[in-house]
Amino acid sequence: MAQEDQDEAAFKRHQSLHELARHPPAPHLHMDYGQFRFIPPGDKIKEQPDVNRLLFWTQHGEPDGYAERHGGAIVYYDRTGKAVRVDNVPLSGAR
Repeated sequence: MAQEDQDEAAFKRHQSLHELARHPPAPHLHMDYGQFRFIPPGDKIKEQPDVNRLLFWTQHGEPDGYAERHGGAIVYYDRTGKAVRVDNVPLSGAR
């Protein structure tokens, strides 16, 4: 009986896949986007810290481009994926 109680308690401690999807156990990434200087006028920003990228969205909810860091530069792309701006970043601030 004691073993059954222990097994039942261990089973209840584990989260279901739905609970894990809602609250993943992985830590959240926090990136410093202070070196990203350009934001298209009127756009909203969405962060993607896992790929070190900022997404730009229009006020109407349409994608308007993105910015990525590549070595010592930050490259800004328009909605078609064409590079439209490059900012050099001092390497002393890079990790």
